[in-house]
Amino acid sequence: MLEDLCTTRPVSRLNWGIPVPFDSDFVTYVWFGALVTYVTVPAALGDPAVTAALDSALRTPGSALELWPADVHLIGKDILKFHAVYWPIMLKALGLPLPKQILAHGWWQKDGEKMSKTTGNVVDPFAVIQEWGVDAFRYYVVRELDIGPDGNWTDAGFRARYQAELANGLGNLVNRSLSMLKRYRNGIVPKHSDELAAEVEKAAAGAEKNLRNYHLQGALEDIWSVVNRANQYVDQTAPFKLAKDPANAGRLDEVLYNLAEVCRVLAVLLWPFIPTTAARIYTQLGLSETPERFSSVKWGGLAAGHVIGEITALFPRKDLAP
Repeated sequence: MLEDLCTTRPVSRLNWGIPVPFDSDFVTYVWFGALVTYVTVPAALGDPAVTAALDSALRTPGSALELWPADVHLIGKDILKFHAVYWPIMLKALGLPLPKQILAHGWWQKDGEKMSKTTGNVVDPFAVIQEWGVDAFRYYVVRELDIGPDGNWTDAGFRARYQAELANGLGNLVNRSLSMLKRYRNGIVPKHSDELAAEVEKAAAGAEKNLRNYHLQGALEDIWSVVNRANQYVDQTAPFKLAKDPANAGRLDEVLYNLAEVCRVLAVLLWPFIPTTAARIYTQLGLSETPERFSSVKWGGLAAGHVIGEITALFPRKDLAP
């Protein structure tokens, strides 16, 4: 059974709070004042549901913005009680609809232990980014922490994923695919081929489903199935061998198109996770726009005759001596 919640605290014990209008000896309980602020922005911008409920003086004339209720309220698991118990009660009292979903994420551990500034068991994100780049940091954080359970940061795990998945996986795929297109076809995209289309579109559909269900880690796993399949495709088709025999020119065109188009689709899929890298892939493909629209994930976006750009390493390999 839920107990009554006191929404004030005595000034003698907590003198930095927001004063309550009916008693100068008391201030507002922080989790009461803090939760209310979630609707102040929609109110200030004229959201009709919020302003109608509050009869707000902050109403923006002519505003058509509809910002409330939130589609999803993302919080840490340690403050679930405040958002799943207190906040819904407050909203009902105000006559406002509840957030459609509450999504609670876990905590980061370091080497299997709770992070603590006292013990120094922490990760300095600025140091990691300076050495490895912001996209490598972003990738590891999402790849290791699923929504729900706690994540565990290990320096060895970070280095291993960087080397295996970013440098040798994605980086190597884009570099050798576009380098072979430069070497064998002067950087000109050959005629359309659908050899990998079905597999790539299946993985893209899986990634989209996971993203819509807030399973970011699962979406990355779907995307990396494309990276792994494309690298396997290079090994199986051996375009460097096909290029030695003019009789295989048609087959080489098919392989090169599939590899270049995979790189384009991967840029679109990776945009939410590693946007700088995704934009660099597009630049190397000679595409001037940004890969920000999921609709462009559809196979066949590269046109025959298109000329790609200059190629640079996405994730340079590092000396990872133990």
